[in-house]
Amino acid sequence: MKRLLIIAIMCLFISCTEKSHMNNTDNYIVETTVNLKEGKTKEVLELFKSTNPQLVSDELDWIKASFSSVEEKDIVIVRAEWKSKESYLEFSNSEKFKLTMRQFGKYFVGKPKVRFTKILFEM
Repeated sequence: MKRLLIIAIMCLFISCTEKSHMNNTDNYIVETTVNLKEGKTKEVLELFKSTNPQLVSDELDWIKASFSSVEEKDIVIVRAEWKSKESYLEFSNSEKFKLTMRQFGKYFVGKPKVRFTKILFEM
């Protein structure tokens, strides 16, 4: 029984490693961090939920996104996964993106900081 458990765990580990390696070799995280006006995290979250699904729905290289916050500091972080940096840059220069971002601007304190990282491993 113990031997079967060890084999099952090894198979799970190998499966996760193979899937991670196969699916993410060229994917990128676009992490956007922005300071918000005091107490505006919930409003920005609602705006994000109402605008962003439609905004990226036709983007073939968009994979997924998450919205998180450092609430006590009114900082939000959006982590979007894309198949390439170039796809995101093209998207972020589109008129539909700029129009949507204008809606968010009234909540921002300062300019958003954007950072790109390549996904090397995921499980």
